[in-house]
Amino acid sequence: MSAPSNRRSSRHSFRPTADARLEERVVLSNASPVTLHDYLTISRRLLNNPSPRLARVVGFPAFTKDAPGVQENPRTIYAPAIQTIRGGQAVNVVTTDGSRFRIQLGYVSNTQQASAAEGANGLYAAGSGSTALGLAQPTETPQPQGTVRVYPRPDGSVGIIVDGSTSNTELTINPLPRSIKKGYAHSFAYGQAEQSRILDVSSITVNSGSIASILGFHTTNLTGPVVVSGTQAIDRMAFNSIQAGGSITTGGDLNTLDVLNGVDLADGGFISIGRDLNLLNVGGTLSIQDGSAFNVARDLGLVAQAPKGTGTGSNVLTLNVPLVGTQSTEQYPAVSAYIQGDVIIAANAAFNVGRKIDAQFQVNGSFNGLSRFTYVNGLPILIDASGNPYQNEVVVVIGRRVA
Repeated sequence: MSAPSNRRSSRHSFRPTADARLEERVVLSNASPVTLHDYLTISRRLLNNPSPRLARVVGFPAFTKDAPGVQENPRTIYAPAIQTIRGGQAVNVVTTDGSRFRIQLGYVSNTQQASAAEGANGLYAAGSGSTALGLAQPTETPQPQGTVRVYPRPDGSVGIIVDGSTSNTELTINPLPRSIKKGYAHSFAYGQAEQSRILDVSSITVNSGSIASILGFHTTNLTGPVVVSGTQAIDRMAFNSIQAGGSITTGGDLNTLDVLNGVDLADGGFISIGRDLNLLNVGGTLSIQDGSAFNVARDLGLVAQAPKGTGTGSNVLTLNVPLVGTQSTEQYPAVSAYIQGDVIIAANAAFNVGRKIDAQFQVNGSFNGLSRFTYVNGLPILIDASGNPYQNEVVVVIGRRVA
């Protein structure tokens, strides 16, 4: 039996509880000692020059030099990196600035809501007087029909090909988060500071000719053609912007076209909707020039659309009544288009609607080239800026001026 130790235990020692483990203690700040004046001076200069490049030079906030598996200066990416996952259901993409995305196929709802009671049961087709049983609902999401392929281009954009999709398949382009590696939690991620988090897509080809939606509302700049040649309706297409050279061709209806920022139809870009376009949302300016055209074969705004995702629906005017501190039951008309910026139709360009504009065409900015905006409709185009523009006979409402 060993002799008892006469050493006194330190009263500052850490004793974990019976069910806890001893944790490693880490100093949260490894900044070198500086005077308060220097500390505040550096802070002021960085606030006045917000580029992360200067912050990286002075090391404030600090980067852990010995963080395992992490480099302070990220490697140069010369072309988008592509990784196919889930047997072609999805593709991970890393762009040349390090932004990461997941392009994947999924299912849209296969059930139409028939009543408020049915909607309360989760759109699961509950019969009259019955509820949708939780046990009867599927617990796993089946593999979507179709596969997606992604190919990089020399300009840093990617082209997308969808095979075997149906009218129940949606294509989504979402940001892909990054995991924080061990030893990196208190180190500033300079490699992520200058990422655009926007993916340039130079083409989307749907080989089957049928798809329910293509969604990249906050993530995707369209710089080339989107072709969906089938006659089945498409519920929604959504992009961050449509840039010069971007085009959309559909063989059938498109319920909603959402563009978060502007649409620039130039350099061969165009939009051609095979039948009806029920709602057009543009968060910036709609510009049509260089011989380009925006063509809708039949109606614009035939069927009112509900808000989808973070986009607005046909009832946007009612939801944004300019009344503060009051209650109003007045119903404003539905819109076929809601343009938050200007509409510019150049002399060699056109906006053509083959049949009718069935709901109000709302332009918050100015309209340049109104004579090149053509449609067949029994109602005249009226411009009303008297403060009461919302009348049933108004087809196009201009916020500022018309030319």
